[in-house]
Amino acid sequence: MRPIGHVKEVSRSKSWPGHIALLGQTMVICIGYVVGREAAQRFDPFLLTGLRAWGSALVYIGLWSFFRRWGWVSHDWGSLSAVWKKRLWLLSFLGVFCNQLLFNWGLRYTTAATTALIYALTPSVVFWLGVWVFRKERVSWNKLLGLFSAYGGVLLALWHNLLHSAHGWGWLLILMAVGFWGWYLNFSPPILTRLGAMQVTAIVMVLGGILHTPTLFWGIFRQDWSVLGGYAWLSLLYLILGMSVTAYLLLNAGLGYLSPTQAALYISLQPLGTTALAASMGQEPLSWQLFVAALLTTGGMWIFRR
Repeated sequence: MRPIGHVKEVSRSKSWPGHIALLGQTMVICIGYVVGREAAQRFDPFLLTGLRAWGSALVYIGLWSFFRRWGWVSHDWGSLSAVWKKRLWLLSFLGVFCNQLLFNWGLRYTTAATTALIYALTPSVVFWLGVWVFRKERVSWNKLLGLFSAYGGVLLALWHNLLHSAHGWGWLLILMAVGFWGWYLNFSPPILTRLGAMQVTAIVMVLGGILHTPTLFWGIFRQDWSVLGGYAWLSLLYLILGMSVTAYLLLNAGLGYLSPTQAALYISLQPLGTTALAASMGQEPLSWQLFVAALLTTGGMWIFRR
């Protein structure tokens, strides 16, 4: 598997597999925000996160074994230096332990569309960390214009959320989850380049399962088992196989044909897709605030990435 950021030199006519992969990834994520909300509503957030972490870890262990058999991965845990092991533990803490717990918890108390709109701001979090902390980004007028538009869209979505949701404060947990995800994305490039996306993801997921073991057991005792039904378990399965496995593999496949900038344009479609899907399934009303918020956020992040 190619590391994130590596782009194969192909002509425009041969880049169609990348577009198909990223369109598929966008659909998987949009469905995940809507379908995953059922699991977030029914499962205790600690139990949900523990089950998702260990379910994802087991899937990636199987994938890693398969790719290793074919010689597509070249490292194992024992061959890594102490420096790389510490970096992997840090990535697991940021990207799995903190991010997934806050995401699952926040989705319980907010809407799918609001969640998608806030997650669309991930590049802006990475950008501001790059400006203020890592000193590798520069502020420009087009970036500021795009950010102000996107932030305005999110504020409008929060207004919609407070008008139409009994628990509007979950957006704060989602915003915190995006913050941890931004740190993850800033710390991950060096080790992704060194070890490859598939290996890093597999190791991070397994370490995340280990970190979430206490979370899993605590959630077992907190869970109200009478509220769980078949759809809740299917929703959990989608979070594992769809959000944690399929979406990432499709993204990695798409980046083999397209640049990160091209891929970002598909990520910008997630708020619109999630909003339309949530409204069609009756999860939330399609008000003018939500529609305009999706347009502002999508357009703002498109301008930001130009």
